[in-house]
Amino acid sequence: MTPWNLLDVDKALRASWAADTCSPDDQADWQPRNPAWGHCDITALIVNDVFGGNLMVGEVHLAGDQHGFHWWNRLPSSVELDLTREQFQHGQSVTALSR
Repeated sequence: MTPWNLLDVDKALRASWAADTCSPDDQADWQPRNPAWGHCDITALIVNDVFGGNLMVGEVHLAGDQHGFHWWNRLPSSVELDLTREQFQHGQSVTALSR
């Protein structure tokens, strides 16, 4: 069996994103023009399962108010990878939580 590479995993994940696959609390706001919306947690978990490394989490802020959390990966090479970063289209900022 050929091992997964990052490009193949990215393509497979993006092809699977839909309203019924995002986090339940994000389903009402999911739209096809922003398919990454609500998929950070499951995407980060799958990337972690395939490539290892660490799960990263941060708070999402908009206009000074917290609007949930965001998950991404730190690969074993120490490169941080966020396959769903484009979901933030309205000026949200993500602040990494201290460990």
